[in-house]
Amino acid sequence: MPQSSKIVFKDRKSQQQTLSIRVSEEVRAFLERARKQFSDTQGSNVSISDVAKVLLETAIESRLDDRLETTDLLANPTAALFGIRKKWEENQQLTRAEWIVLGHYVQSGCDTPSNDPELPTRESFAQLLEALLAIRELRQHHAPELDHYYVTNLAGSTKQGDQILTAGPEAAELVSAVVRRMIQDLRNAPGAARHPFVGRNIYVALRDERLESVDSLNRVLRPFLPVLYRIAARGHWLVEHKPIRVKRKAWEPLGVFPPLVPPVEIDDLRLTSSINDDGELHMLLSLRSRRLLYPLGPFPQLREFHSMVKTLVRGKTWNGQYFYAYTDQSPGVSGLKGLTPNTFFFREYGKGVLIEFSGEEWNALRSTFDQVMSLAELRPAMDELALAYGDV
Repeated sequence: MPQSSKIVFKDRKSQQQTLSIRVSEEVRAFLERARKQFSDTQGSNVSISDVAKVLLETAIESRLDDRLETTDLLANPTAALFGIRKKWEENQQLTRAEWIVLGHYVQSGCDTPSNDPELPTRESFAQLLEALLAIRELRQHHAPELDHYYVTNLAGSTKQGDQILTAGPEAAELVSAVVRRMIQDLRNAPGAARHPFVGRNIYVALRDERLESVDSLNRVLRPFLPVLYRIAARGHWLVEHKPIRVKRKAWEPLGVFPPLVPPVEIDDLRLTSSINDDGELHMLLSLRSRRLLYPLGPFPQLREFHSMVKTLVRGKTWNGQYFYAYTDQSPGVSGLKGLTPNTFFFREYGKGVLIEFSGEEWNALRSTFDQVMSLAELRPAMDELALAYGDV
C-alpha cells in the first residue's frame, strides 16, 4: 500500500478555515519540486501547504495547467531545455510552461556572477530588459504589485518601487521609463552596472503576468530567443553542472563536428584540439622546451582559460572557478625574493602544479589561444557548445 502524507491548508487571514487531506508520496514529491520553484523567486522558505494552496487558487484563474506542466518539466530540466531548443529550431511555438522553465534558468544565469568579467555581456542584459518590456505590453490589466517588484529589483531599493504603488495608472509609464533608461546606459556607458535581478524579473513576468495569449507571447519573444536561451543554458550549467545535450548513440554520426582540427604553433607552444563522440572540445597544450603536456577541457574550462590569458596583466590576479593566476607584480607577491621580473604564473585548482611563463611566453600563449578559438574548422562545434553551455 503506497505511503501517504497529510497536508493542512490554513487561510492566513482567517485561521478558522482549515482543510486537511492525505496525499500519496508521489503527489508530495511533486509539491516539493513546486515548492523549490516558488522559493527561488520569493527568497524565503515556502511551505508545501502554501504551494498547494496557490495551485488550488490558480486553478480558479485557469492557470493551473501551466503550473503543473512547469513542475513536470523541471523534474528533468536538461530534457526540457533541449526540447525548447528543438521547438525553436523548428519554428514551433512554446507553451506557457516552457517559457516559464526558460525564465527559471534565465534567472539562474543572471544571478550567478561570471569568471569572465564581460559575461553575460551588457548587450545581453539590455536585450533581457527589452524582453521584459515586451512581456509587460501583453498584460491584460493593471498590475502595480508586479511593477513594484520589477522596479525594486532593478533599483536596488524600495523607494522607486513604493512610488509605483501610489502612482495609479501612470505607474506603467514609470516602469517603462526606468527600464528604458537602464537599456540606454547599458548600451552607451561602458561602466554601466549589469543588474543580476533582471533575470528574476523575466522569470516572474513569464510566470505571473496575466497575458493576452500564449500566441502573443511567442510572437513578441521570438526575436529574443537567442539571448534568452544562451542565458538559460548558462544558468542550467551553473545549477545542474551538465550541458544541454542528448547523449549521442555509438552508431550516430558526429554531424557538425569536424574529424580533424589543425594544430596551432607559436614559438615554443603547440596547441592541438580534439572533439569526442559527444561533441565535447578538449585541447592539449605542449610546452616543448619544458617537455610538458597540459590537457584542457571541457568547454567551460577552455573558455575560462582563454579569458584568463586574454585579461591577466602585470599587477593583477585571476581567481576563477578552475584556475588561479598571478604575476610578479600581483598583490601579496610583489617584493618577494627570487621572482624573475615580468613573469606570469597559473595553476589549476586541485592539481597542485604551478606553471611559470615569461612575459614573452605569456603573449605567445595568448596569441595561440586567440588563433585556435577563431579557427574556421572549430566554428560549427563552438556554436553547438555555446548552445549546450550558454554564456560561460
